[in-house]
Amino acid sequence: MEPLTESALAAAERRWEAHGSDSYHLVVRVRAPRTNPAVYDVVVAGGKVASTERDGRSVSPGETEDYSVSGLFRLLRRDLGLADVPHVRDTPPIDLRAQFEAETGRLVRYRRTVGTARRRVLLIEVLKYEPLARAGP
Repeated sequence: MEPLTESALAAAERRWEAHGSDSYHLVVRVRAPRTNPAVYDVVVAGGKVASTERDGRSVSPGETEDYSVSGLFRLLRRDLGLADVPHVRDTPPIDLRAQFEAETGRLVRYRRTVGTARRRVLLIEVLKYEPLARAGP
C-alpha cells in the first residue's frame, strides 16, 4: 500500500468517475480497534445504496458508515484531514495507506494507523467487487 495523499485520492476518484459502475455489489471487511471484524455486503443501484448487510443482517443506511465506493472515498477524504496533526519526533501520529484498483480507481485496501506507542489500526479490505447490469427501459 502507498501513503494516502490528496493527489492519489483525487486521481482514484477521477478513474472511478470515468471507468466505475453506478450499479455494483461490494463486500467490505472492516477491522477496527477494540471491535470484532465486520463484513458489509453492499448493493448499489443507479449510484444509490439499495441494500446493506452487516455480518448477514440487514442494516438501514443510518445505522452504519456508507461502505459504497463513494462512501469509502468520503471516509478517506475525512481521514486525510486528520493527517494534518503534527508529527511526534520521527513518527507521524497518524499513518494513512491505501491501494486503489488501477483501472477503476476503486479502493482495494486501506489502513489507518493512529498513535506511536499504542497503535490503533483500522483496516478496510474490499473482498469482492462485481459490477451489475443495469435494468434496461
